[in-house]
Amino acid sequence: MRYSSFITILLFSSFLLPANNREISPAELIVQDGINAMYNYEFENAITILDSAWQIDSTHPVPPFVLIAAKWLHTQIREGYDASYEKIDSEVEATLPIYKSLIAQYPENPEYYLYLGSTYGIRARTALAGKAWLDVLYFGYQGLKYIRKAQDMDSELKDVYMPLGLMEYFACLSAAPVQWGAKLVGLSTDCEVGLNHLEIAAKESQYSWIEASNVLTYAYLHIERDFTKAEQIITPLVNQFPGHPYFAFLKGELLAKTKKWDELDELMPKLREFASKGPFLQQNECQLKLAYIEGVTAYYKKDYTNAISKFNWILSNYHMEFDWLKGFTHFLRGQSYEETGEYGLAIADYKEVLKMDSYYPEVDEARESMKEMEKEGRIIN
Repeated sequence: MRYSSFITILLFSSFLLPANNREISPAELIVQDGINAMYNYEFENAITILDSAWQIDSTHPVPPFVLIAAKWLHTQIREGYDASYEKIDSEVEATLPIYKSLIAQYPENPEYYLYLGSTYGIRARTALAGKAWLDVLYFGYQGLKYIRKAQDMDSELKDVYMPLGLMEYFACLSAAPVQWGAKLVGLSTDCEVGLNHLEIAAKESQYSWIEASNVLTYAYLHIERDFTKAEQIITPLVNQFPGHPYFAFLKGELLAKTKKWDELDELMPKLREFASKGPFLQQNECQLKLAYIEGVTAYYKKDYTNAISKFNWILSNYHMEFDWLKGFTHFLRGQSYEETGEYGLAIADYKEVLKMDSYYPEVDEARESMKEMEKEGRIIN
C-alpha cells in the first residue's frame, strides 16, 4: 500500500473584514465566531453558530461550505473515517443546489462560484480517499472550473489562491500522468508557483488564510524542509487557536527537529493534555503524534534505544487516515537501527520508506542509506 498523497480538505478561515468590500451583514460577525470555534475544535458549537448565521442571512456565501467541514470533522473524530466520508458526500449533495440557486439569483457575485467550486473540491477529496479515480477527475475538474470563473470575475478575490495554489503544488509533486492532466486543464505544475499562490492566500485572503497557512506549514516542514518559514507560519496559528491539536503537534514536531528543547519543554504539557482527552480517534491520533515527537527528541539526543521503543509503539498502534507519519517513523527507526549496528532491521525499515510518495525527502535519504550500507559491505540479513 502506498503512503498517502499530499492532499488536504479546503477549509476556510476568518478575518476581520468581509471579502470584496461586501457590507458587513448582521450574520458576518457570527460567521467569524463559528469559524473560530471550528478551528478550536469546538465542532458542536461551530455548527450551532453557523446554522444561526445562515438563518439570519441565507445569502451569505460562507456558512453552507464551512458547515460541511465542521460536520465532517465532528463526525470523523467520533464515528471514524468511513462515516465521515459518508457525511461529506451527503452534505455536499445538499449544499451544491444551494450555491447553484444563489448563482441563479446573484450571477455577478464571484464568491458563490468560489464556494461552489470548493464544494466540488471536497467531493473530490472523498473520491480520492476511496480511490475512485474517475470521480476525482470529474469533481476536481468541476471545482477548478468554478474557482477559475470566480477569479476571472474578481482578480482581487484572494481566497481563490488557496485552492489554486493547493492544486498547483499537488500537481507539481505528482507523477507524470497527473502533471499531464493538470497541464491539460491549464494548471501550473511548478512548485514555486503553487507555494507563491498559497503564500498570497495566507497573507492576503479574507477567509482562507488559516488553511493556507496550515498547508504551507506542512509543506515547509515535511517536503521543502524550510524550518524557518514553517516556524514563522505555525506559531501565530498555535497562539490564535489554542484548542487545535494539529497545529500544536506541528509546532512540537518542528521544535524537536530544530532541537529547540526549552521551547518544546514548554509546549509538552499542552501536547500531553491533547493526548489524554477528547473522542477516541482524536485522542489516538494525538497519542501517536506525541510518541513521534518523543521519539524524534530521543533520536536527536542520541538515545536510540528509547527512540526505537517510541517508534515501535507507533507502528504497533497506528490508526490514522493517512500513512505519512508511519513513513516518517519507519525512516527514523531505520536511522536508529543503523546507529546501533542493526543493519538488517534498518534495511527493512528503509524498504517501507520507499513506499512513501517520492516527494518526501526521506525516500531519497532511505535509498541513499541502503546504497551506502551495501557499498561499505555491512551485513544485511
